[in-house]
Amino acid sequence: MSAIGREHTIEVHDLSKLTKAAKSVPKVIPCTIKVPTKQDYKNIPKKFVVGRPLLKWEKLLKLPTNIKSLHDWYMRASSIGIDTISICIPQKAFLSPTKKCMINVEDIWLMMNLERLNVQIVMTFAL
Repeated sequence: MSAIGREHTIEVHDLSKLTKAAKSVPKVIPCTIKVPTKQDYKNIPKKFVVGRPLLKWEKLLKLPTNIKSLHDWYMRASSIGIDTISICIPQKAFLSPTKKCMINVEDIWLMMNLERLNVQIVMTFAL
């Protein structure tokens, strides 16, 4: 949470200097990533709303660092329209081939607010 309110710089690359082989890289679209502030944590909605905090500030301060980092990532990602997380489940986790899974941020909100505990999400966090 120490990153809240700090300014961040974005490194810009000149795409015109790419080699001919690398010109097939998709075009990069510049975007502004909103850094969350304490003002964002006022009037937290009772239902999930994209871009709004998942928890109240007081509850967030009591959570482990990795959950705070996830929440901070979500706040930044939601400012540019990202609302799902792609994860890779390793082969040794369930003795099956490596699998990819998509988790919607709304499901994380439901879990953090003890509204619904989906088995898939709980197993994902346990990994």
